Amino acid sequence: MSGTATTRVASERAFHETVVLDHRRLVRLAYVLCGDLSQAEDAVADAYARVWPRWAAGRVDDLGAYLRRAVVNGIRNRHRHFLVRRRYEESWSPGPGPRELDEGVAERELLWAAVRRLPLPQQQVVVLRYLEDLSEAETARVLGVPPGTVKSRLARALSSLRDAIGEDDR
Repeated sequence: MSGTATTRVASERAFHETVVLDHRRLVRLAYVLCGDLSQAEDAVADAYARVWPRWAAGRVDDLGAYLRRAVVNGIRNRHRHFLVRRRYEESWSPGPGPRELDEGVAERELLWAAVRRLPLPQQQVVVLRYLEDLSEAETARVLGVPPGTVKSRLARALSSLRDAIGEDDR
């Protein structure tokens, strides 16, 4: 095998190994951000498709972090599309009916529902910091924002979550 072919095979193998090791974590990340397993799986698959050419060309240093960022960006784009579509549909429909509360919802489901109601930038910070267990610096790198922005978004998100679930700030 030539040097180029060997490099290509090694690149493919490294990508495949990352997919095998990180797939469930990436789907979980996407699911928590969007709340729909099918959309989460689609977002991860789209991330693989978008990242592969850059990886194969040697333009990605940290594949795991790059895939994580691609998933977060993919969910952000899907969320934007959803908001535009919902605004359009609401302009043509009489509006949503009354929402019924399910009294049997577990605390964890209530918490993640509250997280999904946060503005998307705050959702991303909460998920990356607490579910993915990234540091502030790592979260900032994934989102492409300064660490101070991560801190302020997280503070606002936690305050909103305390209000949403009725927890005292003692």
